Amino acid sequence: MELKFPKGFSWGTAISAFQTEMGSSEASNFGGTDWFEWTNSEEIIKEGLVSGDKPQEGDGFWDLYEEDMRLAKSLGNDSLRMSIEWARIFSDDTSAVDGQFKRNEKGEPLSFSPTGTTLSQLKSTANRDALDHYKKMIDYAHSIGLKVFMTLYHWPLPLWLHRPVKCHRDLDNAKERGWLDIKTVEEFAKYSYFVSETLGTKVDAWETINEPEVIATNGYVFGKSAGFPPGLENIPLAFRVERNLAFAHNLGFRTLKKYTGKEVGIGTAPPYFEPVTGGEKDREVANTARYLNNEWILNAALRGEFDNNLSGTPDEKIANFGGSDYIGIDYYTRMRVEYSEEELYAGALPMKVLPCEDCNDFKWDIYAEGMRPVLKWIYDRFQLPLYILENGIADSNDQKRKRYIVDHLKALQEAIEIDKVPVKGYFHWTLFDNFEWASGYSMKFGLYEVDYRTKERRKRNSAETYERICKGLPID
Repeated sequence: MELKFPKGFSWGTAISAFQTEMGSSEASNFGGTDWFEWTNSEEIIKEGLVSGDKPQEGDGFWDLYEEDMRLAKSLGNDSLRMSIEWARIFSDDTSAVDGQFKRNEKGEPLSFSPTGTTLSQLKSTANRDALDHYKKMIDYAHSIGLKVFMTLYHWPLPLWLHRPVKCHRDLDNAKERGWLDIKTVEEFAKYSYFVSETLGTKVDAWETINEPEVIATNGYVFGKSAGFPPGLENIPLAFRVERNLAFAHNLGFRTLKKYTGKEVGIGTAPPYFEPVTGGEKDREVANTARYLNNEWILNAALRGEFDNNLSGTPDEKIANFGGSDYIGIDYYTRMRVEYSEEELYAGALPMKVLPCEDCNDFKWDIYAEGMRPVLKWIYDRFQLPLYILENGIADSNDQKRKRYIVDHLKALQEAIEIDKVPVKGYFHWTLFDNFEWASGYSMKFGLYEVDYRTKERRKRNSAETYERICKGLPID
């Protein structure tokens, strides 16, 4: 069997900074983020919100990036998706740096303009060694023929913006409250501007924010079960976070476009919500879940349309707001749902989620058939090109990964050929096993497994299948 994709289609693998950089040297380890504080906190570990595994015992990509990029290239990849750690660049507060914001009547920033001293102030605040290290990473990727798709923000915040343990314990009296505060949006604009001026044109394509809806829901709705900082359960707070993330994307997108001229997008992780029956109530609750989880943030970030009352219809339109050159899709799973008067999903929605039928190690449902309708729905709704920026499986025994890859790429091929969805590339999650957030090292998504004691990478059998597909060779 041979899978065929359009000429110029990008093949890649994806990683993120926090999940991979630490573990190989003192220089590789960095404790200046909310996620580092959160996963190292004995209080949070004792509460059972995180695994107790430590990110500073990880893969060591900070030092071993040349080896890892060569592994990606050997798979037939022409692209690598990676991210920058905001706090490595700015471990100190940038709020005193000059900048001009145009604001709405609520005081929310709609646009950012640097002053004549903004860049020099940011340069004096930035960690030049970290910046130069990222430059070396990008240059090496290019030297071996890999394009770099860079995510500006893949979840960790600098500690000077978010102290998650304090927020978890006493939010009302916490000072650094992360994405709940407009300050974080403003400092993201300055970060975006500085990176645009220093790394912007070196990168081949940009993603502003990875999965903003996951940041909000896993930290502020399912915080106690998902284990994301600050571990809260408060739906209004979650949508305040999503609103602020939409404003951050607006500023980041406009800044990156202005100063780099490169392709800039945003990423989202839409499951396939499938009603268990064809009954009206099941279909309605599935559509509501899809809207709140998948569509709300895209309406806001791409169109400036905000549904503040969660009614299903935006009640606020901000002119000249948002936009994107593409939408990045992180597709993993199906959620089979049914209407339920006995259960409230997230404490609010009358919906029951059924257990997975074909499960990965995370107990996510493996359902390649859901990829086509998800891609078609998003393209029909927003009329933008798409990239699959993440698609992969937690499979420690490597028993299901080969089938997962083949089945999902078959579905992707059909979406392109039959549904005419303009998907421009595919990035498998992930190149090698990593620190899977609150779950630590227990979840194995890698095409390469990692011996965390020696840092040795070992190729899994399923990687051979992905390699053959990337190289245009027949597969069994």
